[in-house]
Amino acid sequence: MSRPLDELLTFAERAYVRMEAEQLIGQCLDQGDPALFYDLLKGLVLAGSSSLGVMREILEELRSTRATLMREGMTVRQDLAEALSGFGVDTGRLLTSDSPEAFRLICSQRLRDEACRTTDSIRPEDAILLEELCSEAGDRVSRIARRLVLLMKLEESVQDWLAGLVYEASQQHEDWSSQGRPQPVL
Repeated sequence: MSRPLDELLTFAERAYVRMEAEQLIGQCLDQGDPALFYDLLKGLVLAGSSSLGVMREILEELRSTRATLMREGMTVRQDLAEALSGFGVDTGRLLTSDSPEAFRLICSQRLRDEACRTTDSIRPEDAILLEELCSEAGDRVSRIARRLVLLMKLEESVQDWLAGLVYEASQQHEDWSSQGRPQPVL
């Protein structure tokens, strides 16, 4: 085959695998179980250094998914801040800390207590609505946090195996260079 056709096929293969990985990552995050992803990863590792390009694509997909989840978390934080402001709650003091701390605060009872304390003469029905808003935001942030933890585990696993495959490839190249042909790594 010609070189441009080989490059096109390689690009198509990587795009397909990345699309499949995106679906698989989403499925694992929805189920909270990395088993299917680890099965894919195991197959790629067994394929050896020829799967380096695909592994890099999967790593990029994991990073893209992480960035999306982080943006989703920031949106929850911003929406909650706007909703609390509508009740007269000074959110500047409550939600201006760094993201992890703000997310922990959103999930805690402390936010609800502080929000109710900082409002002047809130009506009982508004207090109930305020509690529901805080509770819903806390649930959303908790789901995002669980997904991020799982996603980071997947990313660490891919990085570890990718480093191993790079090492294997460098050893094969070294063996090939010194002896004229690749030798298996033991």
